[in-house]
Amino acid sequence: MGFAPNEANQRSGEVTLIIFDVRCAKAVERLHRERAAWQADADIEALDEDHFVLVVRPGGAARRLAA
Repeated sequence: MGFAPNEANQRSGEVTLIIFDVRCAKAVERLHRERAAWQADADIEALDEDHFVLVVRPGGAARRLAA
C-alpha cells in the first residue's frame, strides 16, 4: 500500500482532510458513511494499512444545484 498522492494540492479551492484510524471497527463504518454522504465531493486515500484520509471538497452541493 502506497502513500496518498498529492491530488488535493492539484485541485483548486479548499479541501478538508479527516484522518481515520481503522483499527477501530466503528471508525471504518464512520469513514464509509461520511464518504457516502459527500458522494462525488470526497475521496478516500490510504496513509498506511491502519490510517485513511477522507478528502472532502466543500461546496459540492452548491455546485450540483447550480448545474
